[in-house]
Amino acid sequence: MHFSLDSDQKKRMIFVAALLVLVALIGLAIGGVFGGSNKSVSSVRLRCLASQDVTPFGSDILYYDGVTLYCLRSNGYEKWSYPLGENASFTCSDSVVAAWMGTQLHIVDKDGKTTYNENLPNTIQFVRVGAKYVAAVIGSDTSPTLIVKDMQGTTMDQETPAYQDAIILDLGFFSDGEFLWTTSMDVYGSVPDTRLHTFRVHVSNTGGISLGDHLVYSVVYAGTKLNVISTRQLRQYDYRGTQDQNGTVLVYGWQLIDAVPSGNEAMLLFKPAKSADPLGHINQLRLIWGKTDRRYALPSACVGAGLYNKRIYAFAEDMIYRADLGSRRFTPISIGHLLGGKTVTSFLGILKNGTVLLSCMNEVYAISLL
Repeated sequence: MHFSLDSDQKKRMIFVAALLVLVALIGLAIGGVFGGSNKSVSSVRLRCLASQDVTPFGSDILYYDGVTLYCLRSNGYEKWSYPLGENASFTCSDSVVAAWMGTQLHIVDKDGKTTYNENLPNTIQFVRVGAKYVAAVIGSDTSPTLIVKDMQGTTMDQETPAYQDAIILDLGFFSDGEFLWTTSMDVYGSVPDTRLHTFRVHVSNTGGISLGDHLVYSVVYAGTKLNVISTRQLRQYDYRGTQDQNGTVLVYGWQLIDAVPSGNEAMLLFKPAKSADPLGHINQLRLIWGKTDRRYALPSACVGAGLYNKRIYAFAEDMIYRADLGSRRFTPISIGHLLGGKTVTSFLGILKNGTVLLSCMNEVYAISLL
């Protein structure tokens, strides 16, 4: 049996086919296949200023105006405020804030409720927060005391002998918050010597090893390993301080800018340590993740970059560049129209819900990509 189409039917079929192609092209464009994508991008200008210690706090935002610590939701609405007075400092995990001034230590939960507010025996140098405990370095710069408290302020541990004639550079919690690492430096040695100590809170000092004379500036825990990053190399240690000789990577000339635990490995994002750009803009990135060691050329100069949901995000003056870890290409997302013609000058962090904090000079914007 043979069928033939008249001219009107042919025209209708051509029209329908063209319409289907157009719909498919629009779908691809919305999905970002052809480059720029504005899918679900929204922006809120926050009331805080970039100079007010704007800090990601889980899916919320903290800032300190010189008198009061504020917590904002990612949509800009105030969640709570906490009076600290002048010259205070603060740090946080995703759910707990520790603030201090002089000898006074405040521990505040995610809802703005105080769980501890007392004076410690000596002046507080700095504080770090873990999942279960808060650690404070107190006393003089040289031969300080490390004191560990639970969230209600009960002293769980105290250490002084390990830091005799030394300064504590940094510290952090790991392994569900039960263990603590510190880096310190002997101030009276003939050559600089950085040391790594590990502790199990309220139990024992599990190890202390020399890391040499290169400055160690970051320690990232993932799986069962401490990734120790210096200006020269990345080295891996277990909780007892035993080095994994197969985990050493040369990172001289690169500076860590973000780190995210992913399974048993740490995803480590680096930028060049020195930039030819007088403003310090970034033109390339390096990702180290287990056996993966990959470099990325950015489409244009960026003010910062970070990791979220196993993707790399880089931030230019009016664009956000996004790349999946296995991809060699960046998808550009235009944000200039969300900023009123202003240009991005710095990247302040990424919240747990995917909201990006960017500043245009002193103005701060929360941009949601989800």
